[in-house]
Amino acid sequence: MAELEVTVERCREGDEDAWSALVSTTLRPIYRLCASYAPSAAEAEELCQEVYFKLWENLHRYKPGSNFMAWAWRVAKNLIIDSYRRSRREREAAWLDPEIIDRLPAADDPHEQTERRQRLRLIATSLRQIPEELATLVLMRDFAGLSYKEIAEATELPLGTVKSRLNRARLELATSVRRRVQIHAVPPTGTAAEGSA
Repeated sequence: MAELEVTVERCREGDEDAWSALVSTTLRPIYRLCASYAPSAAEAEELCQEVYFKLWENLHRYKPGSNFMAWAWRVAKNLIIDSYRRSRREREAAWLDPEIIDRLPAADDPHEQTERRQRLRLIATSLRQIPEELATLVLMRDFAGLSYKEIAEATELPLGTVKSRLNRARLELATSVRRRVQIHAVPPTGTAAEGSA
């Protein structure tokens, strides 16, 4: 983190090479954040570019020594919510876009990639069944990859509250996932009887 702060300070002084290094270092979590709200890979990339433009534009407002990623998250989140407010169904589409899924770290095995897409589809659908503030915490921690401390600073919630709400969010998500798995695992009424006739 200290190295990141040095890079940020160089950016504030107008060092373009430092800006390139900063983008390279932070791109993965920022892109994941954009992908969780954008309905397609193309729009996720466009949104990501807008986020970085906004970060560059507001870099002079960043307080040196504070958590840059938490600050970047707030800037990005405000931009996304203000400019790209979407229904939960549209945000789910981002998780289902093969282009987005393929850009996230994964195994090389095609069979594992197929299973991964199926899991993400199930999770995306299940996220719609839990309160949005809890779903957002899951996205921040498990999808965008922010630390508990970064989430606490970004949401302005006490660290303990973040942890307890995230635990609750994961429990509710797991319940929703199990419910959906059970629904799809149970054959329609009469299917077994018809098959044995």
